[in-house]
This record gives sequence, C-alpha cells and structure tokens, in this order.
Amino acid sequence: MPGPAVDIIRNFGAVESDQRYTRLVELFTDDAIYYDPFHGAQRGPDQIREFMELMERVVPGSGIRFLDWEVEADTVCGWAKWTMAGPGPDGVDVPVKGQSLYRLRDGKVCFVADYVDPVAMAQLRPGGPVPNAAAAAGLSAPFAPAAAPGELPAHDLVRRFWELQDGGDYGKLAPLFADDALFEDPIFGDIVGGAAIAEFMEKMKTEMPARGVRFELVDAAGDQTVAWSQWNLVYEATAERVGGIASGWTLHTVRDGLFTYDRDIVDTAATAAARVAPGAQQ
Repeated sequence: MPGPAVDIIRNFGAVESDQRYTRLVELFTDDAIYYDPFHGAQRGPDQIREFMELMERVVPGSGIRFLDWEVEADTVCGWAKWTMAGPGPDGVDVPVKGQSLYRLRDGKVCFVADYVDPVAMAQLRPGGPVPNAAAAAGLSAPFAPAAAPGELPAHDLVRRFWELQDGGDYGKLAPLFADDALFEDPIFGDIVGGAAIAEFMEKMKTEMPARGVRFELVDAAGDQTVAWSQWNLVYEATAERVGGIASGWTLHTVRDGLFTYDRDIVDTAATAAARVAPGAQQ
C-alpha cells in the first residue's frame, strides 16, 4: 500500500492544473534542494520560491502541459513519471517524457530532481536550452535517512542489486525480480515476467562487456516498497567512438523483498555523443 508521501508528491502534479507553482513552497523543508534540469539546484525556501515565481510567469504562456502523472511513494522516498507536452515549431504537440525523484523528511520534501528527455526536448524547442541531468547526481545524498539493515527493505534491495551488478555477473540479478515484474529498458524495450528478465540478464553478461559499457552507482534511495537510483553509464573510448558518460536514473517498486517494477531512463543525447566516431563532426 502507498504511504503518506504519495499525497504530498501528488501536489506537484495537481499544481499543473492552474500553474500556481508557489503553492508548492510550503511543502519543502528549510534546507531543501529542488533540482531543475534547465535552472539547476534551488536551495532553501527563498530560492525555491523565486524559481516557482519564474515558472508562474513563463509556463502559462508557453503552452506547456503536464500529463499522465503517476506517483509511487512511501514515507521518506518517492518518484513520479509524467509527460510534458507543448506545441512544437509547426504547432503540433510534442510529448516529452520526464520523471522526478523525491526524498522526504518529517512529512516534508527535502529533495526533488526532475529529468526530461533531451532528444524530445530538442524537437519541442529547437535551439533552446539543453537539460542537464548530470548536475543532479549525488545532490540528495546528504538527505539520506539513518537506517539499520532491514528498516528500509527497498533501499537494501537496490543496494544489493548494485553490489551484484558491480561484479559484472548480471545473471545473479534475475532472482531479485518477482515473477510478474516489469523491466522497462530504454534500448531493449519492455521485458515482462521473471523468466524473460532472467533471459535478458543472461544476455547482458556478454552484451555489456562486448559493448565496452559499464554502470557506476551515484546515489540510491529506498523505503518499504519504493526506491530509485542515480547512476552513470560509462562508454569506454575505442577506435570507433570517443566515449563518455551518460547520466541515468532507475525507478523501482518492491513487494516481498523483490522488484516488481524497474524503469531505466538515460540521457539519450549524452549516449549519442559518446558513440560519435573520433574526429567526426558533432
């Protein structure tokens, strides 16, 4: 069952109906950080209020709308996924997928970070500002609650996932997923069910080393049934590509100590840049 943080986070979606963003300021702790991919980190109520006032001036005139808000949260951790839509240069709506990560403390929000897909954003606003996902990495770490092992089981599961993944044997990850789990991968698509996920993980055992790609955990948060993680996808430089780092986030839900949902999102513009051939024009 969802925890009390669900209602708090739903306010962030509900405010899009009238776009009176300053109403959100009272939901934050005095030391909160709100990370916007275009404006960076807003620290504390004064900066957050100033940012929300800016949004109240800018967003209504842009034709931007936020759709399909879905929230998962417990008490100290939560996430939302949503779609931002607005008219592109030809007047036709362009959907931009996005998501938000949350930490909470004592019933208030102490950390939020938003992410939007940069490739879709470039279609919506060609030549406009480029979202920066990388600068959000690790900002939430100071807000991690002190917890004994077993107190936040979803967090423990995410940590176990990354311990195994760091070892490179993806096959060992399969038992962490429930039989009815859904795994959403930005490259390979939706993988449904424990058996299919196990097959996918076996494939990754050879696929990732062959591609010269590895993951690095940056930060993770979890509660009873909800978790998320921030990570980097590292492309080693080769004769065929320049290499580089792409920021990524994962959304999780957990039941009975197993993942029931895993959604990976990665900075698609950064992955494309990492795959550019050395010396090629970008």
